[in-house]
Amino acid sequence: MEMEMAVPYEPKKNSEIRIFESSDDIATDLAEYISQVSEISVKERGYFAIALSGGYLVNLMRKLCEAPYSKTLDWSKWYVFWADERAVAKNHVESNYKLTKEGFLSKV
Repeated sequence: MEMEMAVPYEPKKNSEIRIFESSDDIATDLAEYISQVSEISVKERGYFAIALSGGYLVNLMRKLCEAPYSKTLDWSKWYVFWADERAVAKNHVESNYKLTKEGFLSKV
């Protein structure tokens, strides 16, 4: 039986830090980034998968519901997962699912 060897983590050499003046600037940059990654993923794999943690991230992603992103993204190819869903009913006030559905997914 062969054992797989763990590969040590090596941080990216081309990392960058971005500083924004406002949350709207962050939302615009995030929408542009997600739009680009989504388009590449759909072309290469036929789908785009994203894991959301809920909270303020969902508020920032609302920009994707606006033009030009809302018209250019292929939403039918998206798979959305939750990274830290709370152990509450999906209609509970603290549910990340509810927050994401009401604030983002129901609009696309």
